[in-house]
Amino acid sequence: MIKKESDMYIPIQNYFLEKGFKVDAEVKNCDVVATKEDITIICELKKGFTIELLYQLVDRKKITPYVYAVIPRPKTMRGRAFKKKLDILRALECGLLVVLNSTKRVDLVLEPKGKDNAFMKRKRKKIEKEVQNRNLSLNLGGQNKRKIVTAHKESVISALCYIEKYGSIETKKCKENIKIALQRNHYGYFKRLKRGVYTMTDRGKEALKEKDYLDIVEFYRKEVELCLK
Repeated sequence: MIKKESDMYIPIQNYFLEKGFKVDAEVKNCDVVATKEDITIICELKKGFTIELLYQLVDRKKITPYVYAVIPRPKTMRGRAFKKKLDILRALECGLLVVLNSTKRVDLVLEPKGKDNAFMKRKRKKIEKEVQNRNLSLNLGGQNKRKIVTAHKESVISALCYIEKYGSIETKKCKENIKIALQRNHYGYFKRLKRGVYTMTDRGKEALKEKDYLDIVEFYRKEVELCLK
């Protein structure tokens, strides 16, 4: 039974994985982003066909022509009310995927339309960069309680795990995203020992114990060399 939006994420993730896409959740306010070659798909998950969903679809169409609404499959899809909803989606040139309550099967009801353009490509650069810098997929699309693991948070935890193992880290040996995380130090997790060399603060040590990040900490403790060029 679909009780919340995040219950639809795994079926949607599997749907696009089977088609060869890389799938990430909660990317720059988008519930689901699926990427393959030069195609970027955005899905918005909602338990019903709401005005908020329409607002989101309109906004996402500024980023990519491939936008889907995702809702639980209605009891009937032959009634006038549902057909009017499809008319709205057609007018917005958005697609529709429905998730069955019982089996979690995903059915394609409507394909999105529209053409890509230079404006869209500029708008989605941040989304593409975020996806490229993520090594893990720990978020659930539509989640609202657990903290979201962003690419920046991954970079920060990766650096902390490296420092935990080696005592310090040198920016000249790091990938660009790790170097930026160290220099910006948004969370106060790092302390500069000398130019280009950082260690972690007590706040950084505590961050490695946060329950919402245990999975990502476990991963990067095993893969600390991912920090390096």
